Amino acid sequence: MKNIIHSKQRLLIIIGILVLFVIVASSDYLMFLSIFSSINAIAVLGIVLISGLTGQLHLGQAALVGIGAYVSAILMLKAGLSFWLTIPISVISSAVVGCVLGIPTLKLSGGSYLALVTQTFGEIIYILILNAVDLTGGPFGIAGIKVPEIGSFKFDSLQSYFFLCVIILFVLYCVAKQIIQSRYGRIFISIKESEAAAQSVGINTMKYKILAFTLAAAFGGFAGVLYGPFIGYLSPEQFRWQPSLLLISMGIVGGLSSLEGGIMGSFILTFLPELLRATDQYRLILYGILLIFTLAFLPSGIVSLFGKSVKEIKAMLKERYMIIFDKTIVKASQSK
Repeated sequence: MKNIIHSKQRLLIIIGILVLFVIVASSDYLMFLSIFSSINAIAVLGIVLISGLTGQLHLGQAALVGIGAYVSAILMLKAGLSFWLTIPISVISSAVVGCVLGIPTLKLSGGSYLALVTQTFGEIIYILILNAVDLTGGPFGIAGIKVPEIGSFKFDSLQSYFFLCVIILFVLYCVAKQIIQSRYGRIFISIKESEAAAQSVGINTMKYKILAFTLAAAFGGFAGVLYGPFIGYLSPEQFRWQPSLLLISMGIVGGLSSLEGGIMGSFILTFLPELLRATDQYRLILYGILLIFTLAFLPSGIVSLFGKSVKEIKAMLKERYMIIFDKTIVKASQSK
């Protein structure tokens, strides 16, 4: 009986995705946002591995996306390499930088210290890109990035590039899923639950935290490779700390401990500001209110609503409300 229910749920999800694609394909603007969402989702998959599974707050993912984007663009425009050949080089470049950054950074006790260091790293990368004028174009950026092609076929339409991004997203999702279900994934989760307990059974937690950081950087580099040809132009401002904050917000809103939640959050927070654009100057206020309410009442993200009945959702939200209400009362009494 359960298998029948799960089959029906999968069928409904597939039908929903097909209907959504038909709606999106009818508008170039929605197709543009869908491509951008897919690229963001790839970067967020990396954040799920390091922040969601391993519990290390990472606010420098946009810088690693930038490294992948710039390496790919430079190799295509100045070395004459094809898009496909730049992928392994760019991903490895981001992964190596992530590994080097992780060695000293992950010795910190996590939390705000780690967040501050990774955010500072993003600003360092920004300054390096800004000042390497001969290589990166400096403040003028890099323009004329060519779209990928296979033989005579070019991914120069939004529809074709969307299919390319979705296929790559699906492949990388499967890779991330295999990592989570492997021995490495279980070790990552054990470090998040209790690093001291993991060390007590002989796990080299530093080694595995660096591995998680390296994998997250590799996913960021892959997102960067796709970002360059899509936008067609790169500038240092595109990869500062603000985009990193947005990427981690996507993971938190969707569900930071879930790959599916990370993808969902990427699409929601990419589309949401545009859907609220009609509200004019109130757009950012409404956006902020929605984020606060999501974080307050759905700490495990929107993905935590899936598989629950309406009655269960109401009970869960009521429980969260009582927890928040009780904490507010306690803090108010302590302040007095």
